[in-house]
Amino acid sequence: MSIDDFKSEEEYVSQMHRGVLLNPRVDSTFKALFTQPTTESREALHSFLEAATERKIKSFALSPNDAPGMFPGQRGVSYDILCVFDDGLSADIEMQAFNQRYDYGKRAEYQVARLETTYLKSGSDWEKAPVVFQISVLDFTYNKDEKDSKKVVSRYAMRTKDGKELSNTLNIIFIELPKVLGLEENLDANTALENWALFLKEADNPKKSGLIEKLTEKEAGLMQAQKSLSSISANQELWITQYRQEIAERDRISAIAAGRREGLEQGIAEGIAQGVAQTRIDNARKFLEMGISFEQVAKGTGLSLEEVKKLMD
Repeated sequence: MSIDDFKSEEEYVSQMHRGVLLNPRVDSTFKALFTQPTTESREALHSFLEAATERKIKSFALSPNDAPGMFPGQRGVSYDILCVFDDGLSADIEMQAFNQRYDYGKRAEYQVARLETTYLKSGSDWEKAPVVFQISVLDFTYNKDEKDSKKVVSRYAMRTKDGKELSNTLNIIFIELPKVLGLEENLDANTALENWALFLKEADNPKKSGLIEKLTEKEAGLMQAQKSLSSISANQELWITQYRQEIAERDRISAIAAGRREGLEQGIAEGIAQGVAQTRIDNARKFLEMGISFEQVAKGTGLSLEEVKKLMD
């Protein structure tokens, strides 16, 4: 259901009592899903991290979400979920539910670069520079290139133009949820991360309960994620937070749309005015070429006498 289907916060929150699940694509719910002090939440995050990084992870720890600044006035970075692995690697996980008016790719590059600078100590050997990951779950389409139009997972790293990898230190992973259509047909053919994308896209959709059941039977980590989502969906404060985030985003989009309409209307009005003015000028030139007097041309076109005379300069 859309946020517009609810008349009040109370009506929205009342879904909790009907067994409805929170939306894991809203960032507050996404963070709660993976950061609860419960076994299911931690195992779900462990499974997601292994699927995203494509490596076995013995253990990990959650870290503070704000990156320290290196100079006064530096733009801050706040990570949704920041993890440090037992082998020194680290990963930032972001949920971006709504497309913003900036290039998200640039934001991801900045975040992964700041993450890299956080852990290497002064005097350390460059070989100790940790491998870092910026993992973004996007509930909008970022990569619209035709060759990648159906690719749910995109992996980016620093490479030469011919594809030679530099050091595999900075890694960005985008998971585009709108592209999961078609992955349902053969779950066994999907990668672990593609099945995670399916889960995050459809976990709160009652019409997809059969799909979610198949996913959770197939993957233990997804089973734990489903348990965690069910648990946090009984939390009234999380329902309130989710409602307010969705309302804020709806209002932001409405404001942008209103601004675009106003700009379009203004542009049309200006275009009409410019067109009328140009038509008057064109007609005036034709009349002058016909030998009609300045006074008569000015009267016939609505231009001033001075404007008509300038056309002869």
